[in-house]
Amino acid sequence: MGEDGILRVTVTGTVSQSDIEQFAEQFEKAASDQEKVRMLIELKDFEGWDFKGLWADLRFDVSHQDQMERIAILGDKRWEDWGTALSDPFFKAELKFFETDERAAAEAWLQA
Repeated sequence: MGEDGILRVTVTGTVSQSDIEQFAEQFEKAASDQEKVRMLIELKDFEGWDFKGLWADLRFDVSHQDQMERIAILGDKRWEDWGTALSDPFFKAELKFFETDERAAAEAWLQA
């Protein structure tokens, strides 16, 4: 967790169930420090999820949606429609996608 209260996560390769479990530990710590969590998720060479990883991610999203306030996703445009469409039914948090070179805009939006 940064000093600005933003949880930053970098996602690479294929996300597995163990990746989600490790992230859940980070998130739980952040959620214990503040009521609502703002996150910057950076996708680098992201290839998607394996089946167990996708299932674990969806379960996590549903069970923690009340603790999420804003989520900025920074990455390749090809994941925008797929990722936001998949998560929309499960998220109460504001979710916004930013191109890889829009880090400053993503940070500003999270802090607004």
